[in-house]
Amino acid sequence: MNFSVLLKRYTFTLFLYLISTFISNAQYKRLDLVLATPNTEIFGQDLSKFYMYTDRTFEGQPSKPWQGGKYGYVRNPKRTNSGILYSRFHEGVDIKPVKRDSRGIPLDKVRSISHGTVVHTSKSAGASNYGRYVVIEHDWGYGKFYSLYAHLADISCNKGQKVRPGTSIGILGYTGDGINKTRAHLHLELNLMLSKSFEKWYKKNYVAPNRHSLFNGINLAGIDIAQLYNEYRRNPVITLPEFISKVETYWKLLVPNNGIPLIMKSYPWLGSKMDKANGNPSWEISMSPSGIPLKIEPNMKKVTSPTISWVKFSATPHAWNTRSRLTGTKDKARLTASGQRFVQLLLWK
Repeated sequence: MNFSVLLKRYTFTLFLYLISTFISNAQYKRLDLVLATPNTEIFGQDLSKFYMYTDRTFEGQPSKPWQGGKYGYVRNPKRTNSGILYSRFHEGVDIKPVKRDSRGIPLDKVRSISHGTVVHTSKSAGASNYGRYVVIEHDWGYGKFYSLYAHLADISCNKGQKVRPGTSIGILGYTGDGINKTRAHLHLELNLMLSKSFEKWYKKNYVAPNRHSLFNGINLAGIDIAQLYNEYRRNPVITLPEFISKVETYWKLLVPNNGIPLIMKSYPWLGSKMDKANGNPSWEISMSPSGIPLKIEPNMKKVTSPTISWVKFSATPHAWNTRSRLTGTKDKARLTASGQRFVQLLLWK
């Protein structure tokens, strides 16, 4: 056996040891979450006071549903035999302002939701659909997470700045596509980063320049921050791995074992049954409907390319439930071209 093979096996074994040590000995920090604006109605009885509505026309009827400001599949309604379904995913939450001046301009300060470091400020309103936006990196002891604050009128923080829970970082506004003064809001996300090799992947798949480095929205996978706020209120010691472990699995994917999946290096707690990771020809990745990796396990099935191993039964097209990453219906599915690019991003080195 040559030296390179021995080194590869040693490196892999060392990584597995580090994962087990990480999981068993990690000293996690408390989230110390605070609300991002003065609007506290997320904990109230009337959520229409918290979420900014969307303008909608469905089957000829105009409406302004506040539910369109929630996280999840809440937009683009379609009437089906199973009832009305929503096929467009909303990555974060849209928060109403609570204070405006005499001209209707919002005055709410936007604040960091926890301790962290400002890693990106996009001060040009036209450089993204997010308008002016800020990204803050948080390290609670189990991999980096990223809060994102979009549609800001003004940014008052700088890249590299350390922030605490409640540090003012800007003013709520209406910069970005499809927003006017009446619908001014803060779009708030809390994300995993899909790949540290994003920029290489982006150059292969897009012609337009990437103005936001690793902090392009394509590279960030948002969790349900509204649900997290409520869970945190009930259990202040909750961790994000614990929270994410409760998210529904919608599909599973087998990928060839070409080494540790890159995203598991960023989030080692995704690894499951790693004591069996010895000569496994593939990995099975469990995915949420929106595309959050939930779990990665060694698998003994041989595959030569990414292959769907399981999908939740659905009488409606899987494309509507997976951001068009899968095609098919019922218990049959395969990756679309978009889905293949998404998987490449997860695995890119």
